[in-house]
Amino acid sequence: MADMIETLTLEEVAKDLRVSSRTVRRLAKSGDLPVITKPFKGGFYYTVPVTSYLEWKSKHANEEKEDNLLSDSSSLNMLQEEWLDWCKKGLLTGKPLSERTLEIYEYYLSYYFKLVPRRYTKSALISLDSLRKVFSEIDIKSYSTKKNIYDALRSFIRFLTSKGYTNQSLLDDIQKLRPKRFYPPKKVHCTQEQFEVLLSEAGKRYSGQSDYDVILNSATIATIGFAGLRASELCNLRLQDIDLINRRLFVYLGKGKKNRSVGICNKLYDYLTKYLNVRPKIDLENFFVTTNQFSNTPVPLTRKTLAQKIERLSKRTSIPVSPHALRRTMATIAANSGKPINIISLALGHSDLKTTQGYLMTSQEEVIKEMQGW
Repeated sequence: MADMIETLTLEEVAKDLRVSSRTVRRLAKSGDLPVITKPFKGGFYYTVPVTSYLEWKSKHANEEKEDNLLSDSSSLNMLQEEWLDWCKKGLLTGKPLSERTLEIYEYYLSYYFKLVPRRYTKSALISLDSLRKVFSEIDIKSYSTKKNIYDALRSFIRFLTSKGYTNQSLLDDIQKLRPKRFYPPKKVHCTQEQFEVLLSEAGKRYSGQSDYDVILNSATIATIGFAGLRASELCNLRLQDIDLINRRLFVYLGKGKKNRSVGICNKLYDYLTKYLNVRPKIDLENFFVTTNQFSNTPVPLTRKTLAQKIERLSKRTSIPVSPHALRRTMATIAANSGKPINIISLALGHSDLKTTQGYLMTSQEEVIKEMQGW
């Protein structure tokens, strides 16, 4: 039956591929090229079935096209905008991603390409080997950095697969390097005493600060610390979301596109009332506004500006704190004062009590102090 199969010689294949006969013979010996081995007196020779060869050639061309794309930084850069648009509209997984997630994806994919070693030969920018080299440059304790790079890269590869630029095998390869946590996460929070110090310090005026800045700083610290808002939720607060008469604060489209309402305690009420009395009378709907340092005009408070304000406060007080640490502080102080965890969970906007339990922090000093009273 083998004699009835239409075949090609290795020389004919080499001519068709425009490569040397030696290259084709090497492919045949390694098993990469489909061949039939025919014996003759004193040895054997190869023939290549035409049908199998055409299938192999088509697959080889697709692989070469894929390799060319994955090795071309310009092409990959051009595709990133479309990828982010797919993520935003939910065209990739069926679920539209938030602006914050898009920011994280965009930043960490760029960070990945920045860390890919400089190449002196044509090699894939996106591959298991490239990801392994990138991870080797990152501290083993930096789980979150690796996880963000992995998630962004995997999403981008899924997009490339959907567009037909690569295949599922690349996704399967990347899965082998899914980051695992080897060290406990670094969770920061403040004690009740530290939180009071932060509030007190935020209310002090320093050189270069206006009276408005001082009141704004105090109000933002109080809002996160007493209401447990995320940084993005705080910056997205609108004037209409603050109901001081009924002492309610409405979080519009928080994380996961969820709405929720939280109560305004007496202390927070005082901070918000004081802030509203000095807030500029402008058309911006944002509740918290700051001043643009270049134009000297009111602009919405951003996550970056908020983080900078809290960082300066942290340095002044020598208390390690961040916007998220203040959110953990709210949960911890409420739990330590006996508030029900289900109420704390709803206030934080968590869907799972386990998430809330992970927010509740107790320092070694608090453990020691508590045990000394036993």
